[in-house]
Amino acid sequence: MTARELPAKRTVVSPVEVYLALRIQLEAQLGKEQTTRAGVMILLGQMALETGRFEAAMNYNFGGVKCGPSWKGCWQHFTTTEHVEEDAARVYLATPPPGSKVERVGVDDKGRVILRFSGKHPVNKFRAFETLDDAVQHHVSFLLGKRYRTAVMLAMAGRADDYAIAMRSAGYYTGDAATYARNVRLLAREYDGKMPAEPAPPPARPADEFLSVAATVPAAEPQTPAVAPPAPKDEAPAPVVAPPAVPLPQIGTGLTREEPRPWWVRLLAWLFRLTAGARR
Repeated sequence: MTARELPAKRTVVSPVEVYLALRIQLEAQLGKEQTTRAGVMILLGQMALETGRFEAAMNYNFGGVKCGPSWKGCWQHFTTTEHVEEDAARVYLATPPPGSKVERVGVDDKGRVILRFSGKHPVNKFRAFETLDDAVQHHVSFLLGKRYRTAVMLAMAGRADDYAIAMRSAGYYTGDAATYARNVRLLAREYDGKMPAEPAPPPARPADEFLSVAATVPAAEPQTPAVAPPAPKDEAPAPVVAPPAVPLPQIGTGLTREEPRPWWVRLLAWLFRLTAGARR
């Protein structure tokens, strides 16, 4: 973003858009553990108060933050009012810079003078942004600085009135603290009923449920032993082991062996059986 003066223009956004961007930046910069819904709503309510419910934000400046001497970003000028002491009012009225105008418009209930600044006066020179995300990132970083961080922690504790009073004491605004705190509190309550609900954590599962689920998981089937792959051809084959010798049965074990007889012995035996049969 090149630092330059931007023409003052309204950048209307919805409260939901700002809420989501604000929540993301607070969780990123402050931490999820310290970011609370109540705190986000209080900061959202203050931003709505400063911008006419986000309908009068000028170049995404949601906090009415002015340009200090160290500001290096874009800027803009638009008319604003300030509540100042009588001595300071006389100085402002007596020495307006060229191209600016300072007017006295009244006195508040605390006796302070209400001045209106217009034109190009340092008092009505405000920071300007080109995108919603850049603006919210800067706004959260600005609030979490040394000057306002204590007040932000009061907001995270849900203490809207204490937050507004602490911001007044730190010099964030010059209006009446009681009125400002009441408006912030009412807006925070209103937006709390309109913003998206917090996501509910998943319900805890009883231990016996985990056991029942585990019992339904089928047991692993036995794996077939892997067959060893054949040895590569360039390796020597495994030696062949001969089976153990089986001893031959001995005589008297029930197994006999018949030796072959000569032909003439078999012929005489045949004739003998033939003549014996004839005599019968």
